[in-house]
Amino acid sequence: MKKTSRFFSQINEQGFTLIEVLVALVIISVGLIGLAALQTGGLRNNNSALIRSQAVLAAEDILDRMRANRTDALGEDYDIGLGTPVGVTYTGMVLTDLTQWKNSLLLRLAQGDGSVDVSGVIATVVVQWTEAGGNDSVTVVTRL
Repeated sequence: MKKTSRFFSQINEQGFTLIEVLVALVIISVGLIGLAALQTGGLRNNNSALIRSQAVLAAEDILDRMRANRTDALGEDYDIGLGTPVGVTYTGMVLTDLTQWKNSLLLRLAQGDGSVDVSGVIATVVVQWTEAGGNDSVTVVTRL
């Protein structure tokens, strides 16, 4: 009798291992898909952080240039709006600084642009760019 029950026991368990393997594959597949989604989200967030860091560095760049040419900066010679070309209204070092700054914004950031507004000793710099979700910007306010 023992042989018979052992035989029936083996017959009932033959397909169970295959079902276990299939369930394990489904669980592992779902886990790997979740891991890939997390990795993609992380890469997207890292890229966004990189672009934002470049925008802050660009704002600090023009502020450093303005501090080096403080007399013209306090005279509001560096004031420029978003979308405003450097053109003929600027001269000397201000022209050079703004031209190089606006060009670096275009190179560093997608559709990058910037504005500078000096009021007394307070300078406000706005750097704007386009990302997948639309326009984004960074504003830096400091004393000159």
